[in-house]
Amino acid sequence: MDCPVCNVPMEELVEGIFQCPKCKKLIKEKKEELEIKEDRESEQGIILDREYFHNNLSLNEKYEICEKGIIVKKTETRLFAVLICHSPYTPDNKYLRLSWWKNQTHAGMFKIFETSVLSNLIKSLKKIEKNFNDFWTFEGRLGSDDPKSEKQKSREREREIIKYRILENQTCPSCQRKMNKEKSHYECPHCGEIVILEEYNQPIFNIPPENLNLDFHTNFPINYYLPVSGITIKSYMGEWKAIVVIYSRDNPNKKWLRFYWWVRDLQNIVKYGRSMRSENGHMGWNTKKGMSSPNIYDKSVINPLIITLEKLKKELNWNKIEEDKNNV
Repeated sequence: MDCPVCNVPMEELVEGIFQCPKCKKLIKEKKEELEIKEDRESEQGIILDREYFHNNLSLNEKYEICEKGIIVKKTETRLFAVLICHSPYTPDNKYLRLSWWKNQTHAGMFKIFETSVLSNLIKSLKKIEKNFNDFWTFEGRLGSDDPKSEKQKSREREREIIKYRILENQTCPSCQRKMNKEKSHYECPHCGEIVILEEYNQPIFNIPPENLNLDFHTNFPINYYLPVSGITIKSYMGEWKAIVVIYSRDNPNKKWLRFYWWVRDLQNIVKYGRSMRSENGHMGWNTKKGMSSPNIYDKSVINPLIITLEKLKKELNWNKIEEDKNNV
């Protein structure tokens, strides 16, 4: 609230009573405004049904249906929520959608289809909350001097063996049979797996999300902004997801957290035998169409988001899926 005389932001003395720091004028917030504020806050953190989101927000039931969701943060002009959705044609294939709206207009989204990627997101958000201060300044460290666990060592050895077998014997990382060598990639005639060869003949293949170390790094195909640090939560040959703290070159003091989702044009590789460079020079990575710009500017939103994701993970029964996988 701004002072009607001085036009400067007023300070809240007690709930509903504001004072101008310049002219000391006191103003009582209108009852209607208090009720709107209370209603807005009461909607946060609880599970709301599909009618709320379809009736109040820009969701098209022709393309996807929201079953339920939780509002993480709501202000007069912005809303950030996590939804459980499914396609009208495949109601059993449910997924999570992190969604941002600005003035009732959709401003960005980030979809999660796998329980392992959701687990990586929750773990990464916890690491970011721990290693960044309230001004998004990185207080952690890139990489780690800590000794690697046997599990991490085993994963790294396994990836090196897969690379060696691909380059030396053209062995498919999926079905272990021989692949065909094309101009810029290998293609398996048995299971359809594709392995891309990037600079210096480095094979790029799918890494299971549960095998990612979730380390901080800065090597991301980001346009326009510069990364402070971030974590990759999904690393497939044709799909890459990460959460990164970024800043503008023109204003390095203003930082925020952005959810990134990149895809690679595999049709171009298979058809023409080459990978087109994106604007930032990285081979073939482009922002997922329709994702827009999902951002978090206030670090205090991270903890409610973590709680929300854990709640909806239980609603999806994805915890049970993880337990079953671990018991196999």
